[in-house]
Amino acid sequence: MNQNDYITLRIINACLRENVSGLISQGHISLENNHHWLNWQSSRQLLRLEVHACDYMQPWQAFSPVWQVKTAQGWQTQSGYENWLAALMPDQDPETRELFATYKEEADSAVIQGELCATAFTQQRTSLLRTPGEMNWGERLRHADQLASFLDHPYYPTARAKFGFSDADLRQYAPEFCQPFRLRWLAVPRQSLTLTAPQARPVWWPLPSQVGLSDDQYHQHELIPVHPLTLSQLYDLPEGAAVAPGAWLRVYPTLSVRTVQLADYPDQHLKVPLTMRTLGQKNVRLIKPSTLYDGQWFAEVLATVGEADSVLRGKYRHVDESFCGHVAEEKQLAFLLRRYAAPRPGETLLPVAALGSKLPDGRFYLASFLEQPGMPDAAGWWHEYCQLMADVHLTLWLRYGVALESNQQNAVLSLTPGEKLTLVMKDNDAARILPERFKAACPQLAERLSALRDPRICVAEEAALAQMFITITLQLCLAAVLESLAAGGLIERKASYQTLRDALEQSLSRLENEGVDTGFARQQLFDSPTQPVKYLLLSGSLLSKQASGAADINKFYGQSGPNFLQRGES
Repeated sequence: MNQNDYITLRIINACLRENVSGLISQGHISLENNHHWLNWQSSRQLLRLEVHACDYMQPWQAFSPVWQVKTAQGWQTQSGYENWLAALMPDQDPETRELFATYKEEADSAVIQGELCATAFTQQRTSLLRTPGEMNWGERLRHADQLASFLDHPYYPTARAKFGFSDADLRQYAPEFCQPFRLRWLAVPRQSLTLTAPQARPVWWPLPSQVGLSDDQYHQHELIPVHPLTLSQLYDLPEGAAVAPGAWLRVYPTLSVRTVQLADYPDQHLKVPLTMRTLGQKNVRLIKPSTLYDGQWFAEVLATVGEADSVLRGKYRHVDESFCGHVAEEKQLAFLLRRYAAPRPGETLLPVAALGSKLPDGRFYLASFLEQPGMPDAAGWWHEYCQLMADVHLTLWLRYGVALESNQQNAVLSLTPGEKLTLVMKDNDAARILPERFKAACPQLAERLSALRDPRICVAEEAALAQMFITITLQLCLAAVLESLAAGGLIERKASYQTLRDALEQSLSRLENEGVDTGFARQQLFDSPTQPVKYLLLSGSLLSKQASGAADINKFYGQSGPNFLQRGES
C-alpha cells in the first residue's frame, strides 16, 4: 500500500473511531451479500463505506481506503484523503471548514515525510540491525528512540507529519535520520532568566567565549540553549539579549524531536522549544514555563511515594529534571535538563513506543532483547510487563489518587538480562490528582498540592483518573503493544488479553485486601461495555476549542470504544 492510501485509510478509521461529522451516530449499517456497509448522508451526497465489526477501540473498522458515492449513474468509487475530508467537511461554520482544509495539508506532509522516512529506514539497514551488545548504553537509548520513530502513533492518523518541517529539516533534525547537530545559544540578562535550581547547573554548560561572545561584555548574562530551527523564529528578543554567533554542544534528536541527547553526556538530555506541530495543528511543541515546575513537583513526589510504598519500591525510577530555566512566560525561551540515573550493567532503556517496532530484517526489535541469555520468552515477558504496569499505575490511581499521562514516549522500560523489568519515568507535567485521596494517603505531602501551577491537574471526579488510566496506560501502553506484537506473531492475541486481564485483577485484589476501594475501577475496567477513547483528531485538528469544549485538547474523550477486556474473560 502506498503512503497516500495508507494515510487515507488511517484517516478514515480515525473518523469512524471519533464519529467525525456524525459518521456513526447519523449513519446506518446495511448488510448486502455478506458485506457490511456504512451509509452516511450529507447535505450534498450519499456515501457508503464497507466496514467490518471490530472489538478494539471502535465498533466498526474499514480495511480499504476506498468508498462509494451515489450518482445518477449509480455508485461511483472514490479514494484519497482530500476527497474524504471534502466529503465530511461541514457546510456551515467557516472556522471548522478552514480546519478541515488545513488538516489536508498535514496529511500531505504525512505522506511526503512517510516516504522520506521509509527510504531512510532502508538506507540505514546496517546501523539499525546492530545488536545490543555492539552498542554502549547511550547508543542503545538512541537506537531505541530511532526505531520507535519509524512506527506510527497507534491512533492519531497523521502523527508521521512533523508539521512545519521541510524535507531538509526532517533529514537534519528528525530522529528517523538520527543525525548529530549543534545547539545554538542565546545570552539573556541574568535578571530576566529564572533558573529552578542554579546549583544544579552541569559542569559542561558553556561560557560566553565558547559560543563566540566576550566574557567581559556578557559577564552579567546567562546562556540558554535554543534549537537551530527555533532560532529563526525568534523575532523579538528580550531587551539586552543577544544571539551567540557560535553553535556549541553536539546533540542527537530523540523520539520527542524537541528533546535532544548530548553526544558526550548521553545520560543527559535537553528539552528545548521547537516551532513544530505534532499530533494536531494546535499542538505546537513549545515549553510552557509552568510545566517545568509541575513536572518537577511530580518527579519529587513520585520518588518519595515510590520509596515509601512497599509495592512500588524498586519498580520505577524518575529522572532528575530539577535544572530548568525560562525567560518570563516566553514559551520559546525555556529549557529543561533531564538527567538519567547511573546506567546499570547491561541495561537498555527503551520507550514503550519501540515495543512494536521491527528491524529491517523483519524481526521485532523486542525479540532481539529477549534472545539474550537471562531474558524470558515473549509470553513470559508480556506477563511481567502487564503486571508491572498494573501494579504501578493502579496503585498510584487507587491508593494515591494520581493518574499519570505516561504515554508511549514518556513510559520507558529498563531491560537488563537476569533482572526484573522496571520503569523509568519522565516528563510528568500533565497528570491528574484527586486531592482528598492524595492528602489521605500522603498527609506529609498534602501542603505541597498548593504548589501545582496548572489548575487542571487537581480534579473533583474520579472519572478523570479512570479516563487517564484507560486511554493512556491501558490502551496506548498495553493494548496497542499487544495488538502490534500479536499481529506479528510474537505473542498470541487471545491468551495475551487474558494475561492482561489477570494482571489487572491481581493488582485490584491486592489493593482490595489492603482496604482500598476498587469498586469504581472494577466497574470501569471490567463491567462497562464501552471504554473512553481519546478523540485526538477532532480536538487536535478538526474542531476549534470552542466547538469541542475541551479545556485540554489532549484530554477530549468519547465513550465509544468496545471494552476489549471483556474479550479476555474465561
